[in-house]
Amino acid sequence: MQLERGHFIAIGATALLSLWMLTGLLSSEPEPQKSAVVQPVASDVFAVQVERYHAQSVTPEIIIHGQTAPNRSVALTSELSGKVIKLHKREGDFVKKGQLIIEIDPQDKPQMLKMAQALQKQRELEHKANLKLVGQGLQNETKLAQSESQLAAAQAQVKSLQVQLNATQVRAPFSGILEDRKVELGTYLKSGNGIISLLDFNPFIIKAHAAEKDLIHLKQGSPAKGRTLDENIHNGFIRYVSSQASSASRTFAVELEIANPSERQNDGTTADILVPLGSTSAIFITPALLSLNEKGVMGAKYVAQDQQVVFAPVTLVRAESNGIWVSGLPNPVDLIVVGQSFVSPGEKVRAVFKEPILNEHDTAKQNLATNEAAASSNGK
Repeated sequence: MQLERGHFIAIGATALLSLWMLTGLLSSEPEPQKSAVVQPVASDVFAVQVERYHAQSVTPEIIIHGQTAPNRSVALTSELSGKVIKLHKREGDFVKKGQLIIEIDPQDKPQMLKMAQALQKQRELEHKANLKLVGQGLQNETKLAQSESQLAAAQAQVKSLQVQLNATQVRAPFSGILEDRKVELGTYLKSGNGIISLLDFNPFIIKAHAAEKDLIHLKQGSPAKGRTLDENIHNGFIRYVSSQASSASRTFAVELEIANPSERQNDGTTADILVPLGSTSAIFITPALLSLNEKGVMGAKYVAQDQQVVFAPVTLVRAESNGIWVSGLPNPVDLIVVGQSFVSPGEKVRAVFKEPILNEHDTAKQNLATNEAAASSNGK
């Protein structure tokens, strides 16, 4: 078949188009790939958060654990036999000295006392008469001695009955609180039977046992403080320090006397004796800032002026409910409050202050107040 002119033109155009497409494909450059984002290189110096602390003068204390006790106590007992006929006071009542507590049936003692008093009066008259007769020479000395002996016997009988009658009314020998009553209305008592206990809490006492090492700081009559179970602090003085150690614990008994106008207290509750020592310079911090070094020594890490981490051993001076006082640190000191677990002594760091640096007159407790939140995240 013979091709026409139009066919040759179409074939030529197709060939040229294919050649152009092939040329463009071979000469096209590959699409550039996306380059990775270059991350900034982190600094080798580790950043830690620090706070500046200033030392203050504080007075450390020896704390001796003990318990409260009355100044004095007595278990009242019956001096004679008889039945309880009246109860004037009950357990827990406060009584004044001489106040009536219970009455015991006096039986015939009032009548016997009247008879003895009448006989005593008779003997007194007889003795006076004999004295007069002896003075006139109408009576011998023997008769006078006899009347004198009879008078003394009558007086003794009156005295004895008065004591017995008084014993039927049991009164408080001193002011105090009644506890542990052992009788009820109608109870028959024998001589020596227990009735009730009386405790005097003005002043009240804290009794404790001190270790040998603390004896040098305990002097009879020296001021000290007592801390009771309700966390109240009371001023007092050391009234007794034992000279003999307990054979079992090798400790020495100590008593602190505390004035107590309220005259009420609990016997046997937990209490502490706080003995003040000499003043020293210390810093008030939260215990969360403390750590142990490789030798097990307790201390704190701080940043020195050359930006190096320093571990300084510390000594506990005094503990309080919201923090502790420690000594052994420079004054002032930039303590590491966040990140101390990630740095070691001698390592260079970058110190970052979270809060403005406090002035010299700012208190140590203000330091603690601003840093407690940061210290709670220590080591995280």
